[in-house]
Amino acid sequence: MIRFLFSMLVLACLLGCNETKKADEADTQNSDSLKTKEMSVDFTAIDKVFPTADDSVAVGIIKTKFGTIEVELFSKDAPKTVKNFIGLSLNGYYKGVIFHRVAKGFVIQGGDPTGTGAGGTSIYGDTFEDELNSETKSYKDGYQRGVLAMANKGPNTNSSQFFIMLTEVSQMPKNYTIFGKVIKGMEVVDKIGASKITPVMGQNDGKPVEPIAMESVTVEKREKKINSIFDK
Repeated sequence: MIRFLFSMLVLACLLGCNETKKADEADTQNSDSLKTKEMSVDFTAIDKVFPTADDSVAVGIIKTKFGTIEVELFSKDAPKTVKNFIGLSLNGYYKGVIFHRVAKGFVIQGGDPTGTGAGGTSIYGDTFEDELNSETKSYKDGYQRGVLAMANKGPNTNSSQFFIMLTEVSQMPKNYTIFGKVIKGMEVVDKIGASKITPVMGQNDGKPVEPIAMESVTVEKREKKINSIFDK
């Protein structure tokens, strides 16, 4: 019950809102350029990485100062979201972008070039729709520990921000597109989740005191192995 109440209180951390009014005002001068971070989207290059056969999977590789996180991307369950992540990664969009929020025992969140929770864009030019299909395995499994999902400002407002679950929250409303899960480096996620924060939305929800950036984010197409998440 306590975990449920805590989770509901910090769901706002997934909505891409500003951390504080002061942070928003300080960012006024450069938020527009950082929000869009100019891109030339090569959809042909995206298609080369995107799995089209059952014998391959796409794996996102997020490198940080604490180590590397690898996530299997759910191309069948959330194809448009996975293509967005691949495209942003290919464009170097996430390079140097910090994890701007840590909600202790809940999630780590990143993907906003402004570092405020207010920015971000997609390869589609603006926001795009949710992929919440109740028939998919990821939807049925829900927000388990290690799940990678999109942060948003409400229905169909996905851009570049995402979060990784630090623990399972079965009661969490299924309003956020799940498009992957950590397959290696969960200890790195936990280390980020344990970092000292400056409280923003309560004592356990805020911005890391020491910036934790994504040094690089790449995506590889790999041969599907028997231990793929969907084979379990």
